[in-house]
Amino acid sequence: MTDRYHFDAITRIYDERRTANRHIQSKRHEEVCQAIPGFEDIETSIADISGAQINSIISGDRNALLNTQELIRQAETKKEKLLLEHGYPADYLDRIYTCPDCHDTGFIGTGRCHCFSRELLNMLYSQSNLKQITETNNFSNFNIEYYPDDYITSNDLTPRDNIKKVLNICHTFIDNFDNSYENLLIYGPTGTGKTFLSHCIAKELLDRDKSVIYLTSYQLFDILETKVFHQDELDNITSGILAMLHTCDLLIIDDLGTEMINKFTETQLFNCIQQRIMGRLSTIISTNLSFDDINSNYSERIFSRLTGYYRLVKITGDDIRILKALTN
Repeated sequence: MTDRYHFDAITRIYDERRTANRHIQSKRHEEVCQAIPGFEDIETSIADISGAQINSIISGDRNALLNTQELIRQAETKKEKLLLEHGYPADYLDRIYTCPDCHDTGFIGTGRCHCFSRELLNMLYSQSNLKQITETNNFSNFNIEYYPDDYITSNDLTPRDNIKKVLNICHTFIDNFDNSYENLLIYGPTGTGKTFLSHCIAKELLDRDKSVIYLTSYQLFDILETKVFHQDELDNITSGILAMLHTCDLLIIDDLGTEMINKFTETQLFNCIQQRIMGRLSTIISTNLSFDDINSNYSERIFSRLTGYYRLVKITGDDIRILKALTN
């Protein structure tokens, strides 16, 4: 669950939002009353009729109740007509909500509104460096020249032709994100751009107002271990991440295989993958492990989920970090 720190901070955001909207509504009312002669008198009459309506409800006089309801309807119609005649929209004085779904409460019934989850993620992003990373690690800075074009790999493509194919897969994944459910398993040798590519995808989807959680496999299992064994040590960021792990639009698990693989991590990985599959929420996993290594290092049920529900995206080429070091 979201911890008290986040809940209190988001509650303050909603309080400020409602106060600001009430102020706007009040200023609009003052403006209309000054601009339209007789408008305020109609509102006063509605207040008087409403008082009579309450009395008719208390007395049980149905005819009087129907009469007051009709008088209120006629008065409201006059208000709308006056607004339109003076160039205002008919709903100019309606209640103002930043989120029309929850009316700026953060909740729909007993469930959390989508805008509440968005505020939580914005808070997490402000406390992490994901947005700063994606400002430089994005598709506009992705250089295919680092991928050789002078030899053929095992998939009958040069590394450069292969990365062009990979980039096309990534752009298709992004463009179809709202319309089709897909997961990606990006694998290949160390230093071939898998992490950079996942940052690029995160950048595009963040810009489209999607919720993205990015974690290395070490970070993921460290958080899950803390949740299970040391819950009192959870800080604000990790508590927020746990709240969104199975609900965010996209979860990115980077460098799978760098964690200590044991029964605990296998169980937690399977649960995470399975819950997101069941919720049809997209996940991207990157790893330096070969396909055979994944098969031998992880349980059959994890391997079956990865092969059955993930698109396999292989990157080939040389270690770009070494190439950059040699050219600098």
